Amino acid sequence: MQKSKRLLLLLTIWLGFVLVLAGAWRQLTAVAAPQAANRYVAPGGVDGSNDCTNPNNPCSSLMYAVQQTEAGDTVIVAAGFYTETDTINFFRDVTIQGAGLEQTIVSVPTDPNIWRVFLVYGGVNVSISHLTLRNADRSGILNIGNLTLDQVSIADNRGVLGGGGIYNESGAVITITDSLISNNGQGNDVAAGMLNFGQATIQRALVVGNKAGSYGGGLHNQGTLLLENVTFTLNEADSGTAVSNGGSGVITMTNVTIARNTNTQTNPSQASAISNFGTSIQASNSLIAENGPNQQCSGTTPLTSLGHNLNSHNDCNFNQPTDLLSADPLLDTFASVSGTPNWVSALTLANNSPALDAGSSTTCPATDARGLPRPVDGNLDGTAVCDIGAYEAQRFGAFLPMIVR
Repeated sequence: MQKSKRLLLLLTIWLGFVLVLAGAWRQLTAVAAPQAANRYVAPGGVDGSNDCTNPNNPCSSLMYAVQQTEAGDTVIVAAGFYTETDTINFFRDVTIQGAGLEQTIVSVPTDPNIWRVFLVYGGVNVSISHLTLRNADRSGILNIGNLTLDQVSIADNRGVLGGGGIYNESGAVITITDSLISNNGQGNDVAAGMLNFGQATIQRALVVGNKAGSYGGGLHNQGTLLLENVTFTLNEADSGTAVSNGGSGVITMTNVTIARNTNTQTNPSQASAISNFGTSIQASNSLIAENGPNQQCSGTTPLTSLGHNLNSHNDCNFNQPTDLLSADPLLDTFASVSGTPNWVSALTLANNSPALDAGSSTTCPATDARGLPRPVDGNLDGTAVCDIGAYEAQRFGAFLPMIVR
Protein backbone atom coordinates (compact mmCIF):
# COMPACT_ATOMS: atom_id res chain seq x y z
CA MET A 1 0.00 0.00 0.00
CA GLN A 2 2.77 2.43 0.98
CA LYS A 3 4.71 1.46 -2.14
CA SER A 4 1.71 2.29 -4.36
CA LYS A 5 1.35 5.72 -2.73
CA ARG A 6 5.04 6.46 -3.26
CA LEU A 7 4.78 5.50 -6.95
CA LEU A 8 1.70 7.71 -7.38
CA LEU A 9 3.51 10.64 -5.74
CA LEU A 10 6.59 10.17 -7.95
CA LEU A 11 4.39 9.95 -11.05
CA THR A 12 2.58 13.18 -10.10
CA ILE A 13 5.88 15.01 -9.56
CA TRP A 14 7.21 13.71 -12.88
CA LEU A 15 4.10 14.84 -14.80
CA GLY A 16 4.28 18.28 -13.20
CA PHE A 17 7.93 18.58 -14.18
CA VAL A 18 7.09 17.63 -17.79
CA LEU A 19 4.29 20.22 -17.94
CA VAL A 20 6.61 22.94 -16.60
CA LEU A 21 9.24 22.07 -19.20
CA ALA A 22 6.61 22.09 -21.97
CA GLY A 23 5.37 25.54 -20.92
CA ALA A 24 8.89 26.91 -20.81
CA TRP A 25 9.60 25.46 -24.24
CA ARG A 26 6.49 27.09 -25.70
CA GLN A 27 7.56 30.46 -24.29
CA LEU A 28 11.05 30.08 -25.73
CA THR A 29 9.88 29.00 -29.17
CA ALA A 30 6.79 31.20 -29.46
CA VAL A 31 6.93 33.61 -32.39
CA ALA A 32 5.36 36.98 -31.69
CA ALA A 33 2.54 37.96 -34.05
CA PRO A 34 3.79 40.49 -36.58
CA GLN A 35 2.86 44.08 -35.82
CA ALA A 36 0.86 45.98 -38.40
CA ALA A 37 3.12 48.14 -40.53
CA ASN A 38 2.80 51.04 -42.92
CA ARG A 39 3.97 50.45 -46.48
CA TYR A 40 4.69 53.33 -48.85
CA VAL A 41 4.25 53.79 -52.59
CA ALA A 42 5.28 56.83 -54.60
CA PRO A 43 6.27 57.75 -58.15
CA GLY A 44 9.97 57.09 -58.64
CA GLY A 45 10.03 54.43 -55.94
CA VAL A 46 11.83 51.09 -56.24
CA ASP A 47 10.37 47.59 -55.95
CA GLY A 48 12.79 44.66 -56.20
CA SER A 49 13.87 43.58 -52.70
CA ASN A 50 12.19 46.58 -51.08
CA ASP A 51 9.64 45.81 -48.34
CA CYS A 52 8.09 49.30 -48.75
CA THR A 53 8.24 50.13 -45.03
CA ASN A 54 10.59 53.11 -45.30
CA PRO A 55 8.77 56.32 -46.34
CA ASN A 56 12.09 57.65 -47.64
CA ASN A 57 12.53 54.57 -49.83
CA PRO A 58 9.02 53.82 -51.13
CA CYS A 59 8.00 51.20 -53.64
CA SER A 60 6.82 52.19 -57.10
CA SER A 61 3.93 49.77 -57.61
CA LEU A 62 0.79 49.40 -55.51
CA MET A 63 0.48 45.79 -56.63
CA TYR A 64 4.00 45.03 -55.41
CA ALA A 65 3.39 46.82 -52.09
CA VAL A 66 0.19 44.86 -51.48
CA GLN A 67 2.11 41.63 -52.10
CA GLN A 68 4.53 42.61 -49.29
CA THR A 69 1.80 43.24 -46.71
CA GLU A 70 0.93 41.25 -43.62
CA ALA A 71 -2.61 41.19 -42.27
CA GLY A 72 -3.56 44.58 -40.83
CA ASP A 73 -0.99 46.61 -42.76
CA THR A 74 -1.72 50.01 -44.31
CA VAL A 75 -0.42 50.99 -47.74
CA ILE A 76 -0.01 54.76 -48.13
CA VAL A 77 -0.01 55.78 -51.79
CA ALA A 78 1.36 59.22 -52.65
CA ALA A 79 -0.15 61.47 -55.31
CA GLY A 80 0.61 60.22 -58.79
CA PHE A 81 -0.60 58.17 -61.75
CA TYR A 82 0.06 54.46 -61.32
CA THR A 83 -0.41 52.07 -64.24
CA GLU A 84 -0.33 48.59 -62.74
CA THR A 85 0.62 45.62 -64.91
CA ASP A 86 -2.22 43.38 -63.71
CA THR A 87 -5.10 43.06 -61.25
CA ILE A 88 -4.25 43.87 -57.63
CA ASN A 89 -5.40 40.89 -55.53
CA PHE A 90 -6.21 41.17 -51.83
CA PHE A 91 -5.73 37.90 -49.92
CA ARG A 92 -5.42 39.44 -46.44
CA ASP A 93 -6.83 42.36 -44.43
CA VAL A 94 -5.31 45.60 -45.74
CA THR A 95 -6.00 49.35 -45.74
CA ILE A 96 -5.15 51.45 -48.82
CA GLN A 97 -4.89 55.23 -48.38
CA GLY A 98 -4.37 57.55 -51.34
CA ALA A 99 -3.67 61.27 -51.32
CA GLY A 100 -7.05 62.22 -52.80
CA LEU A 101 -9.40 60.96 -55.47
CA GLU A 102 -8.07 63.56 -57.92
CA GLN A 103 -4.46 63.04 -56.89
CA THR A 104 -3.88 59.28 -56.63
CA ILE A 105 -4.95 57.52 -59.84
CA VAL A 106 -4.61 53.73 -60.08
CA SER A 107 -5.12 52.32 -63.56
CA VAL A 108 -4.45 49.21 -65.61
CA PRO A 109 -3.48 49.06 -69.30
CA THR A 110 -6.20 48.75 -71.93
CA ASP A 111 -6.02 44.99 -72.23
CA PRO A 112 -8.90 42.48 -72.57
CA ASN A 113 -6.93 40.07 -70.40
CA ILE A 114 -6.82 42.45 -67.41
CA TRP A 115 -10.34 42.10 -66.12
CA ARG A 116 -10.17 44.23 -62.95
CA VAL A 117 -8.17 46.81 -61.04
CA PHE A 118 -8.90 45.35 -57.58
CA LEU A 119 -10.05 41.86 -56.56
CA VAL A 120 -10.99 41.31 -52.89
CA TYR A 121 -11.15 37.62 -51.97
CA GLY A 122 -13.67 36.01 -49.63
CA GLY A 123 -13.14 36.35 -45.89
CA VAL A 124 -10.88 39.38 -46.37
CA ASN A 125 -11.52 42.89 -44.95
CA VAL A 126 -10.21 45.71 -47.14
CA SER A 127 -10.58 49.48 -46.73
CA ILE A 128 -9.75 51.81 -49.63
CA SER A 129 -9.87 55.60 -49.50
CA HIS A 130 -8.87 58.80 -51.30
CA LEU A 131 -8.03 57.53 -54.78
CA THR A 132 -9.40 56.84 -58.26
CA LEU A 133 -9.34 53.45 -59.95
CA ARG A 134 -10.00 53.09 -63.66
CA ASN A 135 -9.73 51.38 -67.05
CA ALA A 136 -10.44 47.71 -66.26
CA ASP A 137 -11.87 45.56 -69.05
CA ARG A 138 -14.65 44.11 -66.90
CA SER A 139 -15.05 45.62 -63.41
CA GLY A 140 -13.08 48.25 -61.57
CA ILE A 141 -13.59 46.13 -58.45
CA LEU A 142 -14.70 42.55 -57.93
CA ASN A 143 -15.58 42.09 -54.26
CA ILE A 144 -16.05 38.64 -52.75
CA GLY A 145 -15.12 39.74 -49.22
CA ASN A 146 -15.84 42.74 -47.01
CA LEU A 147 -14.93 46.04 -48.66
CA THR A 148 -15.18 49.66 -47.54
CA LEU A 149 -14.73 52.52 -50.03
CA ASP A 150 -14.48 56.11 -48.80
CA GLN A 151 -13.84 59.09 -51.08
CA VAL A 152 -13.09 56.85 -54.03
CA SER A 153 -13.78 57.48 -57.72
CA ILE A 154 -14.52 54.43 -59.86
CA ALA A 155 -14.43 55.55 -63.47
CA ASP A 156 -13.96 54.54 -67.10
CA ASN A 157 -14.15 50.78 -66.67
CA ARG A 158 -15.54 49.02 -69.73
CA GLY A 159 -17.93 46.61 -68.02
CA VAL A 160 -17.64 43.62 -70.35
CA LEU A 161 -20.14 41.03 -69.01
CA GLY A 162 -21.67 43.58 -66.59
CA GLY A 163 -20.81 45.32 -63.35
CA GLY A 164 -18.47 47.81 -64.97
CA GLY A 165 -17.69 49.92 -61.92
CA ILE A 166 -18.24 47.41 -59.14
CA TYR A 167 -19.24 43.74 -59.08
CA ASN A 168 -20.33 42.72 -55.55
CA GLU A 169 -20.71 38.95 -55.35
CA SER A 170 -23.31 36.97 -53.43
CA GLY A 171 -22.31 36.85 -49.75
CA ALA A 172 -20.00 39.85 -50.10
CA VAL A 173 -20.44 43.11 -48.17
CA ILE A 174 -19.58 46.54 -49.51
CA THR A 175 -19.97 50.01 -47.98
CA ILE A 176 -19.46 53.07 -50.19
CA THR A 177 -19.41 56.63 -48.82
CA ASP A 178 -18.54 60.04 -50.28
CA SER A 179 -17.68 58.49 -53.63
CA LEU A 180 -18.21 58.76 -57.40
CA ILE A 181 -19.20 56.00 -59.83
CA SER A 182 -18.91 57.47 -63.31
CA ASN A 183 -18.53 56.75 -67.01
CA ASN A 184 -18.43 52.98 -66.68
CA GLY A 185 -19.77 50.63 -69.36
CA GLN A 186 -19.82 50.83 -73.13
CA GLY A 187 -23.53 50.32 -73.71
CA ASN A 188 -23.16 46.60 -74.46
CA ASP A 189 -23.84 44.80 -71.15
CA VAL A 190 -25.86 45.15 -67.96
CA ALA A 191 -25.30 47.13 -64.77
CA ALA A 192 -22.73 49.62 -66.00
CA GLY A 193 -22.12 51.35 -62.67
CA MET A 194 -22.59 48.48 -60.23
CA LEU A 195 -23.91 44.91 -60.09
CA ASN A 196 -24.88 43.78 -56.60
CA PHE A 197 -25.72 40.24 -55.52
CA GLY A 198 -24.58 40.69 -51.92
CA GLN A 199 -25.12 43.33 -49.26
CA ALA A 200 -24.39 46.92 -50.28
CA THR A 201 -24.69 50.34 -48.66
CA ILE A 202 -24.13 53.53 -50.65
CA GLN A 203 -24.21 56.87 -48.82
CA ARG A 204 -23.40 60.35 -50.17
CA ALA A 205 -22.51 59.33 -53.70
CA LEU A 206 -22.90 60.46 -57.31
CA VAL A 207 -23.63 57.80 -59.94
CA VAL A 208 -23.28 59.59 -63.27
CA GLY A 209 -22.68 58.94 -66.95
CA ASN A 210 -22.67 55.12 -66.83
CA LYS A 211 -23.95 53.32 -69.93
CA ALA A 212 -25.45 49.82 -69.99
CA GLY A 213 -26.87 47.94 -72.95
CA SER A 214 -30.09 46.39 -71.64
CA TYR A 215 -30.79 47.33 -68.00
CA GLY A 216 -29.18 48.95 -64.99
CA GLY A 217 -27.43 52.02 -66.36
CA GLY A 218 -26.56 53.21 -62.88
CA LEU A 219 -26.82 49.84 -61.15
CA HIS A 220 -28.63 46.52 -61.04
CA ASN A 221 -29.46 44.87 -57.71
CA GLN A 222 -30.34 41.29 -56.82
CA GLY A 223 -29.15 41.46 -53.23
CA THR A 224 -29.80 43.91 -50.39
CA LEU A 225 -29.10 47.55 -51.15
CA LEU A 226 -29.37 50.68 -49.01
CA LEU A 227 -29.20 54.02 -50.86
CA GLU A 228 -28.93 57.27 -48.90
CA ASN A 229 -28.13 60.72 -50.29
CA VAL A 230 -27.30 59.29 -53.72
CA THR A 231 -27.80 61.09 -57.05
CA PHE A 232 -28.32 59.06 -60.25
CA THR A 233 -28.09 61.22 -63.37
CA LEU A 234 -27.07 61.05 -67.03
CA ASN A 235 -26.96 57.24 -66.94
CA GLU A 236 -28.17 55.27 -69.95
CA ALA A 237 -29.76 51.86 -70.60
CA ASP A 238 -32.70 50.29 -72.40
CA SER A 239 -34.63 50.11 -69.13
CA GLY A 240 -33.84 50.85 -65.53
CA THR A 241 -31.70 53.66 -66.85
CA ALA A 242 -30.76 54.59 -63.28
CA VAL A 243 -31.73 51.60 -61.11
CA SER A 244 -32.99 48.12 -61.91
CA ASN A 245 -33.98 45.51 -59.32
CA GLY A 246 -34.53 41.81 -59.94
CA GLY A 247 -34.69 38.37 -58.36
CA SER A 248 -34.83 38.58 -54.57
CA GLY A 249 -33.46 42.12 -54.63
CA VAL A 250 -34.49 44.55 -51.88
CA ILE A 251 -33.70 48.27 -52.14
CA THR A 252 -34.29 50.99 -49.55
CA MET A 253 -33.96 54.59 -50.79
CA THR A 254 -33.75 57.63 -48.51
CA ASN A 255 -33.15 61.12 -49.92
CA VAL A 256 -32.22 59.81 -53.35
CA THR A 257 -32.38 61.89 -56.54
CA ILE A 258 -33.01 60.05 -59.82
CA ALA A 259 -33.14 62.55 -62.66
CA ARG A 260 -32.11 63.15 -66.26
CA ASN A 261 -31.29 59.54 -67.02
CA THR A 262 -32.07 58.47 -70.59
CA ASN A 263 -32.94 55.32 -72.53
CA THR A 264 -31.03 53.96 -75.49
CA GLN A 265 -33.55 51.58 -77.04
CA THR A 266 -35.62 51.96 -80.19
CA ASN A 267 -38.94 51.73 -78.32
CA PRO A 268 -38.66 54.46 -75.67
CA SER A 269 -42.18 53.80 -74.39
CA GLN A 270 -40.77 50.75 -72.59
CA ALA A 271 -37.96 52.66 -70.92
CA SER A 272 -37.98 53.84 -67.31
CA ALA A 273 -35.56 55.27 -64.78
CA ILE A 274 -36.44 52.60 -62.20
CA SER A 275 -37.26 49.06 -63.27
CA ASN A 276 -38.48 46.81 -60.46
CA PHE A 277 -38.88 43.10 -61.06
CA GLY A 278 -37.38 42.23 -57.66
CA THR A 279 -38.83 41.74 -54.21
CA SER A 280 -39.21 45.38 -53.17
CA ILE A 281 -38.09 48.98 -53.46
CA GLN A 282 -39.02 51.30 -50.59
CA ALA A 283 -38.62 55.04 -51.00
CA SER A 284 -38.76 58.03 -48.67
CA ASN A 285 -37.73 61.67 -49.20
CA SER A 286 -36.76 60.71 -52.75
CA LEU A 287 -37.10 62.56 -56.06
CA ILE A 288 -37.74 60.84 -59.41
CA ALA A 289 -38.11 63.30 -62.28
CA GLU A 290 -37.06 64.41 -65.76
CA ASN A 291 -36.02 60.94 -66.87
CA GLY A 292 -36.78 60.49 -70.49
CA PRO A 293 -38.57 60.37 -72.47
CA ASN A 294 -41.57 58.68 -70.86
CA GLN A 295 -41.88 56.47 -67.78
CA GLN A 296 -40.18 57.17 -64.48
CA CYS A 297 -40.97 53.74 -62.96
CA SER A 298 -41.92 50.34 -64.41
CA GLY A 299 -41.85 46.63 -63.62
CA THR A 300 -43.99 43.91 -62.11
CA THR A 301 -43.47 45.03 -58.50
CA PRO A 302 -44.78 48.50 -57.59
CA LEU A 303 -42.58 50.71 -55.44
CA THR A 304 -43.56 51.17 -51.81
CA SER A 305 -43.77 54.77 -50.64
CA LEU A 306 -42.79 55.61 -47.08
CA GLY A 307 -43.86 59.20 -47.71
CA HIS A 308 -42.39 62.56 -48.75
CA ASN A 309 -41.44 61.52 -52.30
CA LEU A 310 -41.72 63.54 -55.52
CA ASN A 311 -42.58 62.06 -58.94
CA SER A 312 -42.72 64.28 -62.00
CA HIS A 313 -45.26 61.82 -63.46
CA ASN A 314 -47.67 59.55 -61.58
CA ASP A 315 -46.26 56.11 -62.30
CA CYS A 316 -44.17 55.15 -59.25
CA ASN A 317 -47.02 54.10 -56.93
CA PHE A 318 -46.33 56.98 -54.57
CA ASN A 319 -49.60 56.94 -52.64
CA GLN A 320 -48.92 58.64 -49.31
CA PRO A 321 -50.54 62.02 -48.45
CA THR A 322 -47.09 63.63 -48.23
CA ASP A 323 -46.03 62.49 -51.72
CA LEU A 324 -45.95 65.04 -54.55
CA LEU A 325 -47.27 63.67 -57.86
CA SER A 326 -46.97 65.12 -61.38
CA ALA A 327 -44.79 67.82 -59.84
CA ASP A 328 -41.98 69.67 -61.54
CA PRO A 329 -39.07 69.74 -59.03
CA LEU A 330 -37.43 72.67 -60.86
CA LEU A 331 -34.04 71.03 -60.88
CA ASP A 332 -31.06 73.23 -61.63
CA THR A 333 -27.36 72.62 -62.27
CA PHE A 334 -24.86 70.50 -60.40
CA ALA A 335 -23.91 71.88 -56.99
CA SER A 336 -20.43 73.25 -56.50
CA VAL A 337 -18.18 71.02 -54.39
CA SER A 338 -15.75 73.80 -53.54
CA GLY A 339 -15.51 74.03 -49.77
CA THR A 340 -17.71 71.00 -49.12
CA PRO A 341 -16.62 68.04 -46.96
CA ASN A 342 -16.34 65.72 -49.98
CA TRP A 343 -16.18 65.75 -53.80
CA VAL A 344 -19.77 64.56 -54.28
CA SER A 345 -22.02 66.91 -56.21
CA ALA A 346 -25.81 66.77 -56.53
CA LEU A 347 -28.46 68.36 -58.70
CA THR A 348 -29.58 71.59 -57.07
CA LEU A 349 -33.12 72.91 -56.60
CA ALA A 350 -34.44 76.28 -57.77
CA ASN A 351 -35.47 78.70 -55.05
CA ASN A 352 -39.15 78.00 -55.72
CA SER A 353 -38.88 74.22 -56.05
CA PRO A 354 -41.73 72.25 -54.43
CA ALA A 355 -39.09 69.84 -53.09
CA LEU A 356 -37.74 72.49 -50.70
CA ASP A 357 -38.73 71.70 -47.10
CA ALA A 358 -41.10 68.97 -48.34
CA GLY A 359 -39.24 66.02 -46.82
CA SER A 360 -39.43 64.40 -43.43
CA SER A 361 -36.91 65.67 -40.90
CA THR A 362 -37.53 62.51 -38.88
CA THR A 363 -36.19 60.13 -41.50
CA CYS A 364 -33.68 62.26 -43.41
CA PRO A 365 -29.93 61.89 -42.70
CA ALA A 366 -28.01 64.55 -40.76
CA THR A 367 -26.24 65.75 -43.93
CA ASP A 368 -26.93 65.89 -47.65
CA ALA A 369 -24.89 64.25 -50.42
CA ARG A 370 -22.17 66.91 -50.13
CA GLY A 371 -21.86 66.44 -46.38
CA LEU A 372 -23.60 69.74 -45.62
CA PRO A 373 -26.08 69.84 -42.73
CA ARG A 374 -29.78 68.96 -42.76
CA PRO A 375 -32.34 70.30 -42.16
CA VAL A 376 -32.10 73.90 -43.34
CA ASP A 377 -34.97 76.34 -43.85
CA GLY A 378 -34.90 76.12 -47.64
CA ASN A 379 -38.09 78.08 -48.33
CA LEU A 380 -37.34 80.73 -45.70
CA ASP A 381 -40.63 80.30 -43.85
CA GLY A 382 -38.91 80.26 -40.47
CA THR A 383 -38.94 76.46 -40.01
CA ALA A 384 -36.06 74.18 -40.98
CA VAL A 385 -37.34 71.04 -42.73
CA CYS A 386 -35.43 68.57 -44.88
CA ASP A 387 -35.66 68.86 -48.65
CA ILE A 388 -36.68 65.97 -50.89
CA GLY A 389 -33.74 64.40 -52.70
CA ALA A 390 -29.98 64.19 -52.19
CA TYR A 391 -29.47 67.96 -52.09
CA GLU A 392 -30.26 70.27 -49.16
CA ALA A 393 -30.53 73.93 -50.12
CA GLN A 394 -28.26 75.98 -47.87
CA ARG A 395 -30.34 79.14 -47.96
CA PHE A 396 -30.25 81.64 -45.14
CA GLY A 397 -32.44 84.71 -44.81
CA ALA A 398 -30.94 88.17 -44.68
CA PHE A 399 -31.36 89.98 -41.38
CA LEU A 400 -30.83 93.74 -41.33
CA PRO A 401 -29.70 95.32 -38.09
CA MET A 402 -32.19 97.64 -36.41
CA ILE A 403 -31.07 101.26 -36.56
CA VAL A 404 -31.84 103.19 -33.43
CA ARG A 405 -32.03 106.97 -33.88
